[in-house]
Amino acid sequence: MKTDLSNLANYSTAQKVIPPKNGKLPQLAGGKLPETGVKPSGKDYHVELSGNKPAIEIPELPSLPTPPAPSLPETPSLAKPEGPKVDEAVKEVAKEKVKINKPEAKDGSQKKPLIVFIKGLDVFSSPSKSEMGYAGVGHMAEAVEGARIYGYDQKDQIINEIKKTHKDYPIILVGHSFGGDTAVEVANELDSLEHNSRKVNLLVTMDAVGFGNDIIPQNVKEHLNIFGENDFFLNDGPHVARRHEMTNVKNILSPLDHTEIDDDKQVQFEVMSLIQETLSKNNIF
Repeated sequence: MKTDLSNLANYSTAQKVIPPKNGKLPQLAGGKLPETGVKPSGKDYHVELSGNKPAIEIPELPSLPTPPAPSLPETPSLAKPEGPKVDEAVKEVAKEKVKINKPEAKDGSQKKPLIVFIKGLDVFSSPSKSEMGYAGVGHMAEAVEGARIYGYDQKDQIINEIKKTHKDYPIILVGHSFGGDTAVEVANELDSLEHNSRKVNLLVTMDAVGFGNDIIPQNVKEHLNIFGENDFFLNDGPHVARRHEMTNVKNILSPLDHTEIDDDKQVQFEVMSLIQETLSKNNIF
């Protein structure tokens, strides 16, 4: 038979419990607490039966001390590795190798005319550096696009530049004083089997100074020779062609002094006109 527990009186009767008085827990007959599986602790417990949940006091746990964090050994800072040190002497050798290995223009690879002005002895130079020696020679070189200027002692460099120039493009040589003599020497050297009798389209000399260069070689097509009336240290006189059918020679006698010839406007006009004519004949313009 089931006991109706919805009524406190029925529960008390069934369990033979004395009803609570003054808010104390009920006791079984004989003064014993109901067996609940909980050992009495000697404390009075207050149970709310009004329907609210009993408040349970939870004792605070003692706070445990925070263990100190282990200190890690300091990692030594690594220095940035330096690149291998290169001795300065090694750098210089490397630079020289780069210069040596730099490819140069092959013979005949430059497809443009070569116009060379050759100045004389620098004792007659203008103080202006831009005039490059004799004032007139420098001015004419600056007036011709792409022209080069050399000293009278640079014959080998001039010939090397000529070798780089394609055979279908004209070679023009203009020299004054010792530079005029060098221009004739260049033409003579080109007239050989070594250089396949390389043609010089125009050769101009202005009061050339030298020895035994009065005869113009057969590889020169046009030659203009301007020389002064006044003797000046072994200056040349009139020039002649070795073969008249191969070379057209024009001699002009000038009353000007040696150092004035290249500065004269009439001389400059004559030279510049021949250069333009030579280029036009070869379809450069």
